[in-house]
Amino acid sequence: MGLLTLLQRASLSHLLAFGTTAFIAYWISVYIYRVTLHPLAKFPGPKLAGATFWYESYYDLFPHKLRFLWKIEDLHNQYGPIVRINPLHIHIRDPEYLDDIYASGRRKRNRDEWFFVPPRLVRWDDRIAEARKTGENVNLLFAAGALTMDVISAYAFGKDWNKLGEPDWAEEELEGYAKMAQMGPFARQFPWVAKAVIMLLPPKLVTKLSPAAALVPRNRALFKDMIQTAVEEEQNGQLDKSASRSIFQDILQSNLPPSDKTPARLSAEAGLLVMAGTETTARSLAVILFLLLDTPHVLDRVRKELAQHMPRPDSRISLAELEAIPYFSAMITEGVRLSHVVSSRMPRYAPEEELKYKDWTIPAGTSVMQSHYLLHTDPTIFPEPYTFEPQRWIDNPSLRANYFLGFGRGTRVCLGINLANAELYLTVAYICARFDMELFETERGRDVDVVMDSVIGQPSLESKGIGSRSQETDSRTSKLRGCWIVQGFDDRYH
Repeated sequence: MGLLTLLQRASLSHLLAFGTTAFIAYWISVYIYRVTLHPLAKFPGPKLAGATFWYESYYDLFPHKLRFLWKIEDLHNQYGPIVRINPLHIHIRDPEYLDDIYASGRRKRNRDEWFFVPPRLVRWDDRIAEARKTGENVNLLFAAGALTMDVISAYAFGKDWNKLGEPDWAEEELEGYAKMAQMGPFARQFPWVAKAVIMLLPPKLVTKLSPAAALVPRNRALFKDMIQTAVEEEQNGQLDKSASRSIFQDILQSNLPPSDKTPARLSAEAGLLVMAGTETTARSLAVILFLLLDTPHVLDRVRKELAQHMPRPDSRISLAELEAIPYFSAMITEGVRLSHVVSSRMPRYAPEEELKYKDWTIPAGTSVMQSHYLLHTDPTIFPEPYTFEPQRWIDNPSLRANYFLGFGRGTRVCLGINLANAELYLTVAYICARFDMELFETERGRDVDVVMDSVIGQPSLESKGIGSRSQETDSRTSKLRGCWIVQGFDDRYH
């Protein structure tokens, strides 16, 4: 072995040793800074949580899974109402402080990058009626997803995707969205990996690695083609302006700069719009219907109220009329509260304003948040918080204005709140007026209650409510098992 080779090996080993030492020293200095000199070092909370995001990963990724939300609750019990839960985030558990975090008006609030993602009612009713005739049991989550996906696609693109006509409703999309949501904590901790998998790898390889993740590039390509066609029609003066208006038609005809109207950008926006407009409303709708079937005295009272406005199953009613029915409206609000559609914390930061919380001064630009789930299950605000009790909203009219976070709050409130409310109010009313149903092989603790926080609240992985089928039947007559499932339909037309 020559001298030159020895020197090269020595240099390589020295370089590797130096690099390793420098890497370790850098992260040690980062950890020390975060718990000593960082602007958030003074806030209560575990030093380990303030030092590294691995603390959050331990509870959200491995060995636990999607359970950091409940660890945050434990931290509040230990440290008080304000806690530093990771190097960058301050979590406050105080319902009276909501309006400071989710402010509106001139108090600017930015969304933290951490937060990663009526004719159709007749068709829905008819599809449910068809299931009654064939003896098919219906998975309400997939059925609700078919409805909400058709609605949002029609609003977005001017044409629905006819999921209400699919044999399995929107099973593929809802299954995929649920699994994608479970990947959220990993994507937050390792965003570069998630982006590389979804954006850089060939779609066929992504599909093999994760069929759920493959929904992103597949849908983006679909949306891009649809939007590209609309762009070309707009440029050539061929866009049918007499047709039903759609979100992206309005965008293309707006005064936005051309850079904001490229197919690539709009297809990314379309993906978020469709996912948000499908999954969240579908889960709320499915949970509300479950709770009604699981709480007969509430269902009876709802039907008695509706009977005064909808005396026959084929009676028609407007959204405004439904919103004016006190108990019915309170029931929808209570159902949204218990659906925990957005279970996770919702970070906001005030870029130009120091926030004051009791004796604490929170530096401008610091992400501050509360959690929907922890607020909506706070027994000091909602006694017996897991009980489906619409009356609470009637007995305490200020409850909704002060403590309801079902659609967000402040200037960043859900953009689709009016559409979502219309879907919930009208669908539940027509189902209650037309059908009698009963639950089938359902366990609330397993299939309904939220035990995983993947931004979207999800039930146990052991739930049979997400697409499990009996093996002895074919796809046309299969009986979907678990929660969200109803059987024993009685169409009140007959």
